[in-house]
Amino acid sequence: MATDIDWSGCPIVQRNPKKLGGVPTVRAWRVPADTVDENHDYGLPDDDIAYQYSLPIEDVRTILVYAERTRQSSDARLS
Repeated sequence: MATDIDWSGCPIVQRNPKKLGGVPTVRAWRVPADTVDENHDYGLPDDDIAYQYSLPIEDVRTILVYAERTRQSSDARLS
């Protein structure tokens, strides 16, 4: 399930048509940014996400902070 987050402004997310069909992924890894965010939404702690996907904890936190800011900005526009 993909989120509605526009990852284009996140500095550690890239889109490469040759990697996972152009799905936004975390830097050099083949891990979709949405996957990190969704795992957190389902209650998985940051360090467990990092371990499960072999990502640096800093990258997991950067993704989650970006996702939260994007949601807050979107909520503010809807208000």
